[in-house]
Amino acid sequence: MSHLLDRLNQDHRHLVRLLDLLDKLLDMFHEGTEPDYDLMGEMVEYMESYADQVHHPTEDLIFDRMRAYGNEHRSVLDVLHNQHEVLSELTRYFYQALEGVVHGQVMRRDQFEVQGRELVDTLRKHLALEEKEAFPLARRLLTERDWEEVSAQAADRVDPVFGDRDPERFRVLYQHLVNQSHS
Repeated sequence: MSHLLDRLNQDHRHLVRLLDLLDKLLDMFHEGTEPDYDLMGEMVEYMESYADQVHHPTEDLIFDRMRAYGNEHRSVLDVLHNQHEVLSELTRYFYQALEGVVHGQVMRRDQFEVQGRELVDTLRKHLALEEKEAFPLARRLLTERDWEEVSAQAADRVDPVFGDRDPERFRVLYQHLVNQSHS
């Protein structure tokens, strides 16, 4: 079986932790309390830099390989591929909105919150679809040779928050996660 799917499942657990935290920050924002925008920014930047540049492209390699095994699974694979593109856009738009709020640009609070909630909801549904349908299907369809070939093509970058952390980048997020694990 593939270490890639194990890594992707681990990534999903990490993303769920971040989505739970982003939900809490958006709840604070909804209640009128200003959340930690640095923390929120690092979370979204992490999703953009790691999820969009490493995690999703790895999944796309797997899904592309699965297409070789027939058309009966094509619809779910097409949905997932399209969701990767939508998630990338939603992440980018929310990050721009966040930057706007931080730099004093005029934006209605409800618009900002709606963008954040849409990102969280879409990503949660996406993760559930992958884990419920795509990953089990990949385990059944792909051969050891398929996994070796996909692994050779996949990005080999270490997770900068949950792996070998980058001490300069994501330091607010990392410290929050450390503090959260000790409480």
